[in-house]
Amino acid sequence: MIRGGSGIALVAVSLGLACFGGAAGTPHFYTLSPPAGASAGASLAARPELGLAVGPLDLPRYLDRPEVVTRSGSYGLLVWPEHRWGGSLANDILRVVADDLGELLGTSRIAVYPNEPTFAFDVRVGIDLLEFEGVPGGSVRLRARWSLAGIDGHALALGETRTEQPVASPAIEDLVGAQTAALSVMTREIAERIQSLPRR
Repeated sequence: MIRGGSGIALVAVSLGLACFGGAAGTPHFYTLSPPAGASAGASLAARPELGLAVGPLDLPRYLDRPEVVTRSGSYGLLVWPEHRWGGSLANDILRVVADDLGELLGTSRIAVYPNEPTFAFDVRVGIDLLEFEGVPGGSVRLRARWSLAGIDGHALALGETRTEQPVASPAIEDLVGAQTAALSVMTREIAERIQSLPRR
């Protein structure tokens, strides 16, 4: 229970029937990855000299877990023990963002957090992911604040992305697909802002 201001909000986390039955069955594993040949869209530039450091990423604690988490009503969360991420969700997000930025900006000089660049980079992309869940058969909402910083750590730009993507069916696989599509919207906005920065 979270108390704040003049009201009380109750956040309920439901673990699903599988937790109580003792026999969850074979888990299904997912990864954020666009279909073959797909990316965040048409390339914006060909900049093979551009160096990027992608990360760190701040992820809400309730999402930083092996199980897929979805919304249940206005304040509830549903944790799916039988539907799990194949690895770390945070690492998956950074990988997809880095891959899409490389495609959009035409560069392979990208280091993904926690790995530090072994080259002189131009821009570090930091992401604070505030909302990144949805409803099977409904929609996925992404809300994020992101920053672009130079090699000296000084901010070059700040931005915010808000997007809602439809989920094609109640299947968790389609929910993950909608999450990937939402990330692509954010990545394109980041790429467009990087492309607009003065070149040094």
